Amino acid sequence: MHGAGSNGQRGVAPVIAVTLLVALAVVLVTTVSAFVLTDESDIPPPAPQISVSETTVPDGGERTIAVTLEVGDAVATDRLYVIGSKPLDIGGPPDSDTPANEAYASDRENFVEASDDNPPQVGIGDRWESGETIYLDSEGSARGVTVEIYWNTKPIQGVNPGTVEGDDAYLIAEFRV
Repeated sequence: MHGAGSNGQRGVAPVIAVTLLVALAVVLVTTVSAFVLTDESDIPPPAPQISVSETTVPDGGERTIAVTLEVGDAVATDRLYVIGSKPLDIGGPPDSDTPANEAYASDRENFVEASDDNPPQVGIGDRWESGETIYLDSEGSARGVTVEIYWNTKPIQGVNPGTVEGDDAYLIAEFRV
């Protein structure tokens, strides 16, 4: 009799253990799937990773800052803006039809700045591609100017200087001339 009761009790422990393991697996699967399948609209996309080089080019009596995208994926120009320690104007090279001109400098410059229905002054199209250069003309001398290029998760609205919407803007390049 003792042997029969003992065998009945040993069968219960494995059943409880299997039940607990199955319950634990269900909880883990539910937690992971809830995390993976949640709506990620609240999570901003990562900022692009770029590398720029800067030089100054002759522009009459002063110098214009030339900024070239060296490395990184192409970046949508409607999400980019630039800020300087002095007001800047963004545009094409000094010898172009739409050069950067300090007379139009502001505290923030939108990469798609244009007047009326004209194409953007920088002349690089919808995306800033590796090897392309934008030009910045600061008020007064470019010497000692700190330049910051920002990427925003939403397109910049309007032009000259444009309005940044949303709270997710990322500094993607900074340098001092």
